[in-house]
Amino acid sequence: MKRITTLTGLLVMLFAASAFAQGHMDANERDVRIVEGPSIINVTDHSARIEWVTNSAGANHVQYRIAGSRDQWQSAYHQGGGTHHFLELSGLEPGRTYEWEILTRDGDVRQKGTFQTEGHHRHSGNHDGGYPGDGRGYGERVPLYRSVSTVNGGHLYSTDANDRNLRDYRLEGPAGFILGQQRDGAAPLYRMSSANGDFLLTTDTNDINRMQRHGYRNDGVIGYIAITQIPGTQPFYRLVKRDGSGHFYTASAEERAQVLQNGWRDEGIAGYVWLQ
Repeated sequence: MKRITTLTGLLVMLFAASAFAQGHMDANERDVRIVEGPSIINVTDHSARIEWVTNSAGANHVQYRIAGSRDQWQSAYHQGGGTHHFLELSGLEPGRTYEWEILTRDGDVRQKGTFQTEGHHRHSGNHDGGYPGDGRGYGERVPLYRSVSTVNGGHLYSTDANDRNLRDYRLEGPAGFILGQQRDGAAPLYRMSSANGDFLLTTDTNDINRMQRHGYRNDGVIGYIAITQIPGTQPFYRLVKRDGSGHFYTASAEERAQVLQNGWRDEGIAGYVWLQ
């Protein structure tokens, strides 16, 4: 009986130590933020590479599957962790859209998105002048205008020439060029607006649902933005004020760095835009 009691006590102590260690790790993991990326690069018919940078050491774990399917998640994982993360996503099917999720050590979703693999049809000489991934054949590009409020300094984003110069807004010019109609490799870009004059751009329907609960209005689709970096495009960075009251978008890495120095917080990449 004494042996059983002693063994039980040891197990309780070991469990408590393990639980404390796990709780401590989770607390550290909550402090890890993505400060650059994620970027999907080197996309082929059957593989892709995802890269991102965090402010401190975190997990290297991504799960992925065909978007909208109920397939079992495939996993890409590297033991340990660091600040510069890169993983190869393999075993992909040509011409398919995949969804991915970056996970914390305890399995929570840190960030997610989609990308499209190349397709065999790129060798077939199709008549639209190109294929997803070569930067041609995407159809008409439209300017995504950026205007600044002369009242509160907030920014308005629009592809509509009739509302890019609303009262109290001054036109700054195109922030980039997106597509006027749906194409493979592009996603609908929704604009949301708040009563205080903030404008949010997103391709994520979870963003829409979340921000509507915070009083934002869904202004609908203003165009279509590339969801992977194809030749000729640049990352369209998304930043937010520390208190969440304003959003800012830019294709300029220099402008992004300047805004971050002014106390804004990086929220990754909203998509990829052409500069002309």
